[in-house]
Amino acid sequence: LKRIFKQIAKWKKLNILAWHVGDEHIHLYLSIPPKYSVSYTMNIMKGKSSAWIKKKTKKFPKGTLWNRGYFVTTTGLNEYAVKQYIENQSHHQVELIQKSLFQHIVG
Repeated sequence: LKRIFKQIAKWKKLNILAWHVGDEHIHLYLSIPPKYSVSYTMNIMKGKSSAWIKKKTKKFPKGTLWNRGYFVTTTGLNEYAVKQYIENQSHHQVELIQKSLFQHIVG
């Protein structure tokens, strides 16, 4: 998945600033050229990656891979915080799982 995102980014001259591929979602921090709208960019990212995954894995032959929606925000002074948040998602997910298991055991 990261490979196809890199290819799309190169093709459309997008700058991937940070990303994390989780089990059920993706955090993607992009710099988008002014000539592209956010909706256009998301349609390209989702559409091309979906087509590639379906072709390569033969999964999701009739179903959809991506949800319709997405979350978008702009960054400025908090750019560093956003990058740190995305880059630390693996660590954060482990902490949440450990906390959940602890609460389940201790009850």
